Amino acid sequence: MIKRVGFFTELGGHSDASGPAPSLRDSTRVAGQWDEDQVVAYLESSTEIYSTMGAERDIITGDVWIPGAGSLVTDGAWLWPVELAHYVRHHHVALPADFVDHIRANGYASPALSREQALEVFNEYFDRDASDDSAAPGSALRPYFTWYSPTLTGATGRELVKQLGTAGLSVAHPLTDAVFGFGETAEGTKEPFMGGPGLLTASLADGKYREVEFQCWTGYDQYFTVNVQRIDPSIQRFTFQIADLPSADREKAVAALVRTLDQGAARCLGFVIDRVGTSGGQDWDRILIGSGERLAVWPDIVGIQRDRLPAHPELSAAQPTEYGALAVFHRPER
Repeated sequence: MIKRVGFFTELGGHSDASGPAPSLRDSTRVAGQWDEDQVVAYLESSTEIYSTMGAERDIITGDVWIPGAGSLVTDGAWLWPVELAHYVRHHHVALPADFVDHIRANGYASPALSREQALEVFNEYFDRDASDDSAAPGSALRPYFTWYSPTLTGATGRELVKQLGTAGLSVAHPLTDAVFGFGETAEGTKEPFMGGPGLLTASLADGKYREVEFQCWTGYDQYFTVNVQRIDPSIQRFTFQIADLPSADREKAVAALVRTLDQGAARCLGFVIDRVGTSGGQDWDRILIGSGERLAVWPDIVGIQRDRLPAHPELSAAQPTEYGALAVFHRPER
């Protein structure tokens, strides 16, 4: 099992079986160890398995941009975020003793990894995190915005990317035009994206991917995750994880997504806006595009095809507004 280092709470790290994530600020020191330069060289020379061309500010000083922050690096035994090297070099961040011993035992030379070894680490990391997040559905409230669309083609994928841009959102980092994400095949293999928006639009239309995940940028150092899944060969579900944003910025993102949806309203098969996440445990696939499920917990707003309303008597007491072919319902007043 791969060991992790450098996933500090300030960098989005979270607790695991070994205990809570450490604090970056608490790990800084006045001076580094005698071989700090060699340790940093090891961190920088290891294999990058997940790349983002974005940049984030130095958490400690706030006045330096760290290129590629959020990318993942491994030597086959340990995994760390690419910005760890920056924090060790500039803030002498303390590393676990067993990790430093491991680096010294390797003679400060990170082993070369095959593509298969790198993919094995990549899949172990993301599969474990996915299972952690789904272990207790509904146990944590996470705001989201979901909509359903006919399966994208190359042309409609490019149109969606353009519509997001018009609304103030970018599928690539604004400075580098690079996409950060991955596609998962029907066999469960995750393939990281290394390219620009064209690669993403091609992947969204590619039937070999049952799921595509990428970052949608609201600025140079702020983004949220977009998860796209094929519900069946003809329908894709887009879930925008606005929970990734600071609470003060979520409404701006919701407004931008509404503007995006407005541009392609004719293609929308249904949508859900839940600013708190209270309805995340519902099977929206069956409610909005399938059968046999009824709305039990209200989100803020839900849009459903009008010809599906007879199957949902629980909505009969609410007054909808029209939105293309959809009837839009707001949470009833308490």
